[in-house]
Amino acid sequence: MIRLTFTVDSISTVIQVYNQIQVQRSATETGTFTTVSGLGPVSLVAGTSSYALNDITGSSTDWYITRYYSTTTGYYSDWSDPVLGESGDIFYNPLYPEEISYGTAQQLVIKRIRRLIGDPIRVRREFGQDALSYVHQDGKTFELPETGWPASVIMGGVAYSSINNPIVDGYKYLKFSSYIGDVCETCVTYSGCDDEITKDIETGVDVWYYTFRNSDRQIMEAYDTCPAPSPLTSATANSEVYMVQTAIDLLRKELWEDATEDGAAIKDEGSHYNPEPGLKVRKQLLDDLVKRRDDLVKALQLTGITGVLID
Repeated sequence: MIRLTFTVDSISTVIQVYNQIQVQRSATETGTFTTVSGLGPVSLVAGTSSYALNDITGSSTDWYITRYYSTTTGYYSDWSDPVLGESGDIFYNPLYPEEISYGTAQQLVIKRIRRLIGDPIRVRREFGQDALSYVHQDGKTFELPETGWPASVIMGGVAYSSINNPIVDGYKYLKFSSYIGDVCETCVTYSGCDDEITKDIETGVDVWYYTFRNSDRQIMEAYDTCPAPSPLTSATANSEVYMVQTAIDLLRKELWEDATEDGAAIKDEGSHYNPEPGLKVRKQLLDDLVKRRDDLVKALQLTGITGVLID
């Protein structure tokens, strides 16, 4: 299944001419695109910029094109450029740039390490009035509730597509060059908004972002600087043992941070918090990876041995 997500820039203008998004699919980029039963169309709604559509029969090799259409007048826009529904691409056609654009081989390494450490990429959305609580008092900083990287940033109908605005700081803060309130033309304080302004707020802030414990860059940097597990050398180690060792290093780092920063059980009259079960699961995963690495090291040590000396 492929999940398609569409972001309509300037919905208030578009909806004056069109009322649908039409979708077509093809098995190849230059092939014949056709309308598939159940794949749209998507009806446009005033004040709503983001739409999602699941292609139940779609696969990672399918290509998609879209256009705006009006069932009232018959008017339609040009078809978009074909977009590949890549496996694992959980946000269709992101507007905000990637931190680093990795090649296919590097992406495979990153995905493999994510599976080893149990750190899949997920997507979250913060929008409307509730999102105001994440705007800092400086008026230019938006705080992501979870560690992540933006996929689509829309403020007051303005889509941001430059990695320089907003700047992502520590995978936690989006720092804009302008005041968010000025861009949204709406109230961004915690109180004092009348009903009319509050209604504007609901469509003024719309942020989609990927969540993870480790970013792609952090994983790739750990992999690139990972030494060959002893007693192997760079000449005898292979990519699999490097990926397993990287996963071990990342999990050890997380366990250390969790144990020192959030390792104490807390109990009061109304609640009880105990991180020990979660830490045990990570420790078990780490132990399993260590055993897998040791088995790989032994197998690689035996590679090339053609005989056995018996005294």
